[in-house]
Amino acid sequence: MTAAPRNSTNVLAIVALVLSFLGLTSIFGVICAHIARRQIRTTREQGDSLAVAALWLGYFYIGAAVLCLVVYFAIAGQGS
Repeated sequence: MTAAPRNSTNVLAIVALVLSFLGLTSIFGVICAHIARRQIRTTREQGDSLAVAALWLGYFYIGAAVLCLVVYFAIAGQGS
C-alpha cells in the first residue's frame, strides 16, 4: 500500500492572512496573498481560501484607512 501524497497548505497564504488581520501591515498582506494565489495555482497546494480571505481583509483595511485619512484632512482643512 502506498500512501497518498499529502497536500499541504501554502505557508505564504497563512502569513498573508496574519498580516492582513493586523491592519497596519495589510498592504504587505495583500501583496503576499497575490503571490500565494499564484503559487497555489502552480503547485496545487491548499490555502486558496486563506489567500482570498487575506485579500478581502487587507483591501477592507486599506479602504478604511484611506477613508479615515480623507475625512481627517477634510475636517482639518476647515480649521480657522
